[in-house]
Amino acid sequence: MENASKALIIAGAILLAILIIALGMYVYNSASSAMEGTNLDPQRVSAYNSTFLNYEGTISGTEAKSLYDAIRSHNQGNTADVSLQIELTFDNGDFAEGATQDAPTAAITLPPKSTILNGGTYNVTFATDPNSGYITACNMEKQ
Repeated sequence: MENASKALIIAGAILLAILIIALGMYVYNSASSAMEGTNLDPQRVSAYNSTFLNYEGTISGTEAKSLYDAIRSHNQGNTADVSLQIELTFDNGDFAEGATQDAPTAAITLPPKSTILNGGTYNVTFATDPNSGYITACNMEKQ
């Protein structure tokens, strides 16, 4: 009888230890999944924006047309998620350096490419979404 009671105590201790470990795992998984959404992955944001940031500053008309094509193909590839689309404006956007702009809520229609002159020089600025860090708008100002 004495051995049976000791066996029951040992079995109870093992079950309690398993319960404590399972509860710890549950709390850890809950906390880690909650933190995933709050931290931006800087490498992912950098890779996303790098295609466009190569054009930032003063560029030629030919480079401006290449940027236009890159934005157009990017927007066509992201029609399912409009928050990833980039708005393009000419001369009237005037984004200050480091400006932010909320992600679009509807599909974006680009101005005509013929607005860009091959021989022209353009100053290109970008605005980013403050929540995601992704580029959401581009302004080309003719010099």
